[in-house]
Amino acid sequence: MRRIRSLVVICLLLAMTNSLLAQTPEVEPCDQPAVANAEPSYYLGLGDSRFARKDFAGAVKAYTCAADLQPDYAPIYVKRGFAYAGLQDSESALGDYDRALQLDETLIAAYNNRGTLYTQLGNFGLAINDFELVLALDPNNAVAYNNRGVVHAAEGNFVEAIADFEMAIELDPDYGTPHASLAAAYSALAAQSYQEFLRVEGSQARLPAGTPTEVLTAMDDSLREGSFSVWLPLLTAAQ
Repeated sequence: MRRIRSLVVICLLLAMTNSLLAQTPEVEPCDQPAVANAEPSYYLGLGDSRFARKDFAGAVKAYTCAADLQPDYAPIYVKRGFAYAGLQDSESALGDYDRALQLDETLIAAYNNRGTLYTQLGNFGLAINDFELVLALDPNNAVAYNNRGVVHAAEGNFVEAIADFEMAIELDPDYGTPHASLAAAYSALAAQSYQEFLRVEGSQARLPAGTPTEVLTAMDDSLREGSFSVWLPLLTAAQ
């Protein structure tokens, strides 16, 4: 019976492996246009459609067809680089972003997406540089402020991060991401401050109102109720 169960498990694992392989097709180059007299715009639209369905391999192939027909059009390489990033092929993605910027050094999307990829790879200095290049080209770019703030937060520089998130919100109040980024930065800063509190007060210390999580929960409740009582235990009387 145990042997039968083992065989069943092996069969299931093989089936799962085959299924995963079927979902990750190899990326093939575009040898020739599949549609007679097709324009680059046709393949760009096809690539965008595939990308929207998260068919990143198919998107790469379509964008490659567009690049073969119009090799000097920089935005093609930004799109294909983004699709390569979706495939977690960082080397190819960076190569395409670099190619796009060789063709057009003012292409904001290339700097932004390359900076995003550098951040994911942990190359924070290069990421900051790319986001600052975006801001040099477009000082009111809220996305670049948010993204630079994320890098600052990843480095533990929460004051700089918060300043960037607040600027992004000021520039575009309807842009939702920096609101979430700002909340995350304040939470991280709270945790950092709590560690300093423990260092000063001792390992057994607790905030008068509880742990950081309990305090944040109480603050949420107080906002809904219009009560300020959560702050009262944090008062310190003069000695």
